[in-house]
Amino acid sequence: MGGDGGRMTVKGTWTLGQNLDGWARVFVHLPDTGAHTQQVHYVIKGVVGGDRDRYLNTHYGKNTWAELGVYQFTSTPRVELTNTTNDGTADDDVAFTAVAFQKLPGKPKHMVVAMGDSYSSGEGAGSYSPESDRDHGKRTWNACRRSPDSWGRKLLLPGYTTPLGSLSDSHTTSIDFQNVTCSGATTSQLTTGDPNSWGWMGNYHEKTQIDSGVLSSDTTLVMLTIGGNDGGNFTNAVKNCYVIGVCDRNDYTGKIDQAVADTGTVIDEIANAAPNAQIVLMGYPHIVGESQCWAGDFDTLNYLADYMRDKQRAKVDELKRSGTKVAFADPIPAFKGHGLCDSDEWINGVVAGPNGDGDFHDGDPANQAACIPKPGQNICLSLESFHPKNAGTTGYAQVMGQALADIGYKGS
Repeated sequence: MGGDGGRMTVKGTWTLGQNLDGWARVFVHLPDTGAHTQQVHYVIKGVVGGDRDRYLNTHYGKNTWAELGVYQFTSTPRVELTNTTNDGTADDDVAFTAVAFQKLPGKPKHMVVAMGDSYSSGEGAGSYSPESDRDHGKRTWNACRRSPDSWGRKLLLPGYTTPLGSLSDSHTTSIDFQNVTCSGATTSQLTTGDPNSWGWMGNYHEKTQIDSGVLSSDTTLVMLTIGGNDGGNFTNAVKNCYVIGVCDRNDYTGKIDQAVADTGTVIDEIANAAPNAQIVLMGYPHIVGESQCWAGDFDTLNYLADYMRDKQRAKVDELKRSGTKVAFADPIPAFKGHGLCDSDEWINGVVAGPNGDGDFHDGDPANQAACIPKPGQNICLSLESFHPKNAGTTGYAQVMGQALADIGYKGS
C-alpha cells in the first residue's frame, strides 16, 4: 500500500513482556498466505542509538522464521510494522504474524553483510532462495537469485572451520550474517534513495541494498562485487566479444571508468552507514581461459577484466588514503586455468534456460533479446550463463578468506 496520505495505514506493535538489557537476534514469522510485499518495513525499537529500520522480502519462505538482525537493546524491545511500503499500490498484502527474540551472551564477534550483484548472489550455482527466484513475466518478478552456494556463504572466516552460511543457519551466537545481494544489480541499485522505477532487473521491488537496514555501526565486515553491470558492460562485452566475436575495447573502457567512480560513491555510503566495518570489494575473474576453443575475441574480454581490476584497485587505494577502511580482493590469479575453454572450468558457458522460476522465460518484462524464437517455443539464455559454477564460488570464497587473513581482519 502507498500513496494514500496515510489514511488507510494500519500499524501493529509487538512488545516483549520483559526488559532486555543486552543483545538479541530478532525473528519474524512469515506465513504461507497473506505475505506478498517485497519490501515490508519493520521498525525495531528499544535499541542503543535509536530506532532501526529493516526491510524484508516476505516471500522468504512459507511458515518459516526470517531474521531481522541482531541488536543491542536497552529497554523493552518492540517491533512495529505498518501496511505501507514505498512501492505500494494497494496490490500486495502485508501479513502481521509473530515476532521472536533470541537472547545472546554479547555482541557477535562477526556481524557480516554480503552486498552486490550476481557474482556475489551466487548466480550460476543454483538452488536459489524462494523470495529471490519467482514470478517470471509478472509485476512481482524477482530474479535476485541468492544461492546457498554463493561464495559469501562458503567463506571460512579467520579462525573458523565451518562456512559462514552454515554458522548463520544454525543461529550461532558468535556470527550474524545478512545477505542483500541481487543478480543484475548496478551501483545505483545499491545506493541510498528509492530508484527511479521499482521492478527493474537488479532491484525488482526490494529496497535498495544500503537502505535495507542491514548496515549499522555494529557491522564488522561488508563484502561485495559491483560495477560489472553498469552501462550494460558485462552483457554487451560477453555478447559481442565471446558470442559474436567482434568487439572494440574502446567501447567499454569509458563505461568501466564511470562504473568505478560510482563504485567509490557506493563504498563511501557503505562506510557512512557502517563506520566500524571492514569493507572488501571483490573483483571479477577472467571469464575465458587462455586456450582458444571458440571464434571469439578472448583477448579483449580478458583485457577488460584486467582493466576493471586495475581501476577498482586504484579506487580502493584512493579511498584508503582518505581514511576509508576498505580493501580489494583480486580473483583473477585464482581463476587462472579455470576459465571457459580451460580443462577445469569454474564458470558456466552458454546455459539454456529457464533454470528456476525467476530465470529468463518467454514473456519476461526485460531483455527479450535473451530468448531465441523456435517453432512453438522460445529458448531463453539462462541468467546462469557466464557466471561461476559451484567450483567457482568455492574459489571465490578462498580468495576472500585469504584477503581477510592478509589484512588481519578479526571482527569486533
